[in-house]
Amino acid sequence: MQELGWNYRLPDILCALGISQLDKLDRFHRRRVEIAAMYDRLLEPLPPIIRPATHDSARHGWHLYAILIDFDRLGMARAQVMAALRRQGIGTQVHYIPVHHQPYYRDRYGAQQLRGADAYYAHCLSLPIYPAMSDGDVQRVADALTELAGKPALA
Repeated sequence: MQELGWNYRLPDILCALGISQLDKLDRFHRRRVEIAAMYDRLLEPLPPIIRPATHDSARHGWHLYAILIDFDRLGMARAQVMAALRRQGIGTQVHYIPVHHQPYYRDRYGAQQLRGADAYYAHCLSLPIYPAMSDGDVQRVADALTELAGKPALA
């Protein structure tokens, strides 16, 4: 982020789309909760190398499902893990670059040492989570991570 800014304008077509999606919100959230619970169960044998990021599942929207990876212990860099998963058709992302690394805030407040944010960022990876994911899709992601970690898979 280079500069602070806002854009509150939303085109009519996106408003209509948003309104139509509200009817599906509860169903979408329920499915995301199911997927997150499945990831939690399937990734259970992977710590300390791979573990779900701490979350309060009671009030979580499950926009993202983040895991923390000990890349040193795994023997792979994050980019290598992402590439290995991508070769299996699994897309991952890093969410989000810490605010104190954004140019706007760094220029405004100077370089900051925020160990917690930096440690999280150094180990995080967001897995696919969307309502149309099948249980088989979730299993395939977990199996790929389990293979990377060198552990036996759960079914």
